[in-house]
Amino acid sequence: MNKIKLVVKEAFYLIKRHKLLFLLPFLILLAILTILAIELGPAVVVSFIYAGV
Repeated sequence: MNKIKLVVKEAFYLIKRHKLLFLLPFLILLAILTILAIELGPAVVVSFIYAGV
């Protein structure tokens, strides 16, 4: 868990330093989708792939 916090902290530092604030919504959405995929399991992800979404 410590490594995850370190990666997130460094990512936000790079975003602030290099003025990449437009990437922030995409990263937040990616994080939410990742958490949902982990919590709900791979069956949900596979169903979206087969559905062509």
